[in-house]
Amino acid sequence: MTRQLRSCVDSSATDPDTGDSDKFKLYIEENPPRLVALGRVYEGSTVVHNILLLHDQVKVGVEEVKDADAPIHVPTDKVILVG
Repeated sequence: MTRQLRSCVDSSATDPDTGDSDKFKLYIEENPPRLVALGRVYEGSTVVHNILLLHDQVKVGVEEVKDADAPIHVPTDKVILVG
């Protein structure tokens, strides 16, 4: 089974000055989808952990871990799991 992380964001709750969202839910797309964390989206950022973001990626800040063993979407040498 292929795993993909997806987030759902209420765009009406985005701060117009910073582009940052209110809390959102981060899921792993499975059947059924699995909630792994709550956090925020930082729209203006272009780099995360010294890695350039692709055009369809955004920086997220995890504020509450729901599933510490869940893999992150773009792992690095130091960060591979949500927890």
